[in-house]
Amino acid sequence: MLNKITRDGLPALLSSCWYLDHLSTGGDWRKFYNCDPHDFIGTGQQKSLVLGGEACMWSEVVNGHNILSRIFPRVSATAEKLWSAASVNNADEAARRLEEQTCRMNHRGIPAQPPNGPGFCI
Repeated sequence: MLNKITRDGLPALLSSCWYLDHLSTGGDWRKFYNCDPHDFIGTGQQKSLVLGGEACMWSEVVNGHNILSRIFPRVSATAEKLWSAASVNNADEAARRLEEQTCRMNHRGIPAQPPNGPGFCI
C-alpha cells in the first residue's frame, strides 16, 4: 500500500502494524517494535515520503478500567521504533528498556502491563 501511495507522490503515515487492540500474550510488543515504516518495495524518494507512523486503538473491548494496560507497553515499543535512529533495532535490548519504563509507570500509578511476562519492579 505504501508503494502505491508514495508512487503517486503523496506523503504517508503507516498505522496498519500498530493497532494496539490486536493483542497476543506476553511479549506481543515485539511485533510492534519490529515493524518498520520504510520496509516496503520502493525508491529512496518514495521512502522519503513516509513521514512515520501512528499507534491506533479501537475501543470495542476497552473501557476506563483496562485501556492503559492495553496501550502500555505496546505504544512504548511503537514510540521507540518511530522516534529512534534506524540503528536502534535490537528487540532484546528494548525488552530491558521496556521493563524499566513499565516499572517507572507503575510507580507513578499508571497500570502498564508487564512487557515480558510476570517480571518485577524494585
